Amino acid sequence: MSKISNMLNMLRMLKDGKIHSITSLAKDLEVSERMIRQYKLELEQAGIYLKSYTGKYGGYKLDENSDFLRTDNEIKEKMYVVMKEVIAGKNKVKIKYESVNSGITERIIHPAQLFLYIDKWYIAAFCELRNEIRLFKLDDIKEYEVLNEVYLDKNTIKK
Repeated sequence: MSKISNMLNMLRMLKDGKIHSITSLAKDLEVSERMIRQYKLELEQAGIYLKSYTGKYGGYKLDENSDFLRTDNEIKEKMYVVMKEVIAGKNKVKIKYESVNSGITERIIHPAQLFLYIDKWYIAAFCELRNEIRLFKLDDIKEYEVLNEVYLDKNTIKK
């Protein structure tokens, strides 16, 4: 196999979150241990960091802080789960949202409902910036922060 293929296969193996010995990686990829060390250096030059462990059970593990191998779907899936929790808890959320007309704006929203439309997830929410209900495509939310502040549902009758 080519060097790039081996490096990608090595990343796929390390994605499981376990520590893999240099010997086992070399055996699985059918290369020398020296090549495994070289792959690690080259991956780190590309911004993909591996943790090194020494000793009897040492080896390499993909740094869990690395977002390199996370797919957009995994990131959006996490956002979907967080938004479901936010809706249940009625927390306000600060977002950086990219729209065609306004570019990137920072907004505070009161999420109310998630829905799927033509294979894209949207969230219906009251937008404090626009002072009205708006629809936000999850793909266009660049950053989000769940605030400790809760909002009151206008349709709830207070006793």
